[in-house]
Amino acid sequence: MREGISAMVNAHPDMVVAAEASDGREAIERFRTCLPDVSIVDWNLPVVCGEEAIAAIIKEFPQARIIVITALNDDYCVQRAIELGAKSYIHKDMLRRELIPAIQAVHQGQRYFPEKNT
Repeated sequence: MREGISAMVNAHPDMVVAAEASDGREAIERFRTCLPDVSIVDWNLPVVCGEEAIAAIIKEFPQARIIVITALNDDYCVQRAIELGAKSYIHKDMLRRELIPAIQAVHQGQRYFPEKNT
């Protein structure tokens, strides 16, 4: 999944992947060292779950722009991600068509939520 996301982002002329992480703890560490413009965080990460990683990043960096991706169709997760400060929430089935527009919108300080997260 990460390779596909990286390929999509890096194929876009004005975007580059600054870092990748394999778990939530690593995601927090990579955020601290890279300070990305936009972060894409999977809700279901090992070691430290996505929810905890997002909370930790937002606590330390309140202006962080985070896009949550997930395979879950769960309204609680969407609401919780928004409460934590995520700017976008995208179901993995929608990544191919929604990821680049989400990154662009979130980078501009907007929120981005596809009409249907299924």
